[in-house]
Amino acid sequence: MLSTPLLALSLAVPAAPRAFDEGPPEPALATRLDRIETAFRSGDAASLRLSLASSTKVHVDLPDLPDGPGSYGAGQLQVMFGHIFGAFGTREFSIHRDGVRVSRPGTAFARGRWVRRSQPDGPETVQVLTFTLREEKGDWRISEIRSSR
Repeated sequence: MLSTPLLALSLAVPAAPRAFDEGPPEPALATRLDRIETAFRSGDAASLRLSLASSTKVHVDLPDLPDGPGSYGAGQLQVMFGHIFGAFGTREFSIHRDGVRVSRPGTAFARGRWVRRSQPDGPETVQVLTFTLREEKGDWRISEIRSSR
């Protein structure tokens, strides 16, 4: 049994901060993830552009990029994803909401599964993408997209 002074001391020590918030994403982040899913599912590079960081370049590491990994502006990525979406029809895209992690301050990590096909009867390609999103003026924007290899 704890004595009163020891109990008081244990209550006064703050708990260690959590590295990530768990649970469902906040409404603004959930809305952004919905928009990203919609853009990928419909192959809409212009809509995806609206989810990209506007104040900085976005780091992208995907095997489909002709110049390899790099950092690109939103307009450049709209063109690049336009080509990717045109060459590979998206069959399925989903972001796993239970796997979204938010760290402080204002950085979130989300994983999505992207299934696509280069031809109507070609083989399917499955990629797991990791999105890093940062809070930008009360909204969330993609700052990085990486493919798990």
